[in-house]
Amino acid sequence: MKSEHRHDLQTNDLGKLMGQAEPFVEKYGMKILAAIGGIFVLLVVLVIWNSKQNSQASEGWTRLAAAGSTEDFENVAEDFAGSPVADWALIHAAESHLQSGIRSSFTDRSAGDRELKDAKEQFQQLLDSTSTPAEIRERALFGMARVEETTSDGDLKTATELYKKLISEFPESVFRQLAEQRVKPVDAEKVAALDQEGTKEFYKWFHEQNPKPGDRQRPGFNMPMPGMAPQGAAPQGGAPAGGETTPGLPALPALPSLPGLPEPLTSEEGKSSKSTPATPEKTETPAPAKKPAPETGKAPAEPSKAEQPKTEAPKPEPAPEKKP
Repeated sequence: MKSEHRHDLQTNDLGKLMGQAEPFVEKYGMKILAAIGGIFVLLVVLVIWNSKQNSQASEGWTRLAAAGSTEDFENVAEDFAGSPVADWALIHAAESHLQSGIRSSFTDRSAGDRELKDAKEQFQQLLDSTSTPAEIRERALFGMARVEETTSDGDLKTATELYKKLISEFPESVFRQLAEQRVKPVDAEKVAALDQEGTKEFYKWFHEQNPKPGDRQRPGFNMPMPGMAPQGAAPQGGAPAGGETTPGLPALPALPSLPGLPEPLTSEEGKSSKSTPATPEKTETPAPAKKPAPETGKAPAEPSKAEQPKTEAPKPEPAPEKKP
């Protein structure tokens, strides 16, 4: 009886609860179902989006690994903007522009300037972004310092500040040693490389040059490096052919001559040696050494002509007689 009574009480309580909930369900039931359906749809969208993002990231890394030119890197950065793949593609594109710009500066100044300008814009874009990873920012700082040094007109203050900023922000950077070589004295030097007057004068001179692709076809064209005189001119301290001086280029020490090597021929001597062959010198054949006599130890005297034995000429044989 007790169990039946208890069951009846539970049934009555459930009935009362259902009766009370019925108006609430009638009023908010559709909203509750819509909310549940919305949550379900949102979960499905999140799953699909996550799968798509993973697929795009995989595609981006694949394309980045297969990129082989500056244009390829820029296309990856554009197609996957806002992703880590885009940052890595952009730093590769900037570094590629930098290397190409430095090479072109010696043969085609206008093309080199365009490459260096693109590199500077891309490095700056990475430095301005707050989402740029630290390892990419480190490379962008070093690249920007190199751009500022390469395009300098002799004022290397900006490049020096960027090198020092790299050393300060990334003390364990793989570029630290290279940066210190530019802004800190090394070995026995009292002044850092970028603070030396010779370096400033070279960049000032180099900034004023305007090499073109056809210049390398002209005889005598030789684009100098730091410490070298342009176009075959004499170094600083010596007068070049046209009477002009090369500003700011340090004189190169003369190379020591090696002992035992013949002196180089002049142009006149070279022509004469080619036109007139050298006559061989007569050499005297030394006389054979005389052997000492076995008894006295002195060399025997040469026999005189009278003492020399005479050799008789062979007598001719008689001619055979002719028979009648």
